[in-house]
Amino acid sequence: MANKIITTAALLSILSTPAIAAQPAPTTDELVSEARTKVKAFGGSLKQALQAAIKEGGLPNGIGVCNTVAPEIAADNSSEEWTISRTSLKVRNPDNAPTDWQELQLLAMDKQPVKNGKPVEVWQVSEAAGQPTFQYMSAIPTQELCLGCHGKSIDPDVKAKLAELYPNDQATGFSEGDLRGAFVVTYQPSAN
Repeated sequence: MANKIITTAALLSILSTPAIAAQPAPTTDELVSEARTKVKAFGGSLKQALQAAIKEGGLPNGIGVCNTVAPEIAADNSSEEWTISRTSLKVRNPDNAPTDWQELQLLAMDKQPVKNGKPVEVWQVSEAAGQPTFQYMSAIPTQELCLGCHGKSIDPDVKAKLAELYPNDQATGFSEGDLRGAFVVTYQPSAN
């Protein structure tokens, strides 16, 4: 068997092939586009699961979906570099409490959650410990579907289920069109 000698030029050529070369960092426009795609997928899957659960077993069944299925849907739409979650100024699940930056954005969104017929969105790129992080938020306006569990007039059976699953619930008293919260998408590239 003959030994092959690889020259420096040949090695550089191999390393610069698309499969091996380091991928350039995504642009902010690319990050925003991907975040929007993730929000659409998460929001669509969540709404579909809620509607099916409510149709099958009423609003208390829908609350169960928010409690157990919503985190699974978020995990399914997340990856090593991308995470998706929800937050609000009035949280139902304390694990969804906003960070300081998220709270500032929610306060601004609360004044106008929808602009030109679309939910308000914001994003930032920051650097912590030398690692860039992209964070995106898209407002969740309260829809009619939400009012049975988040509105001002809640059925006693729904209140009982909420008290059971969320003893410190703050997420009621909303009207249609109010800011219910926001989807949060974070991108943090893995260190190579």
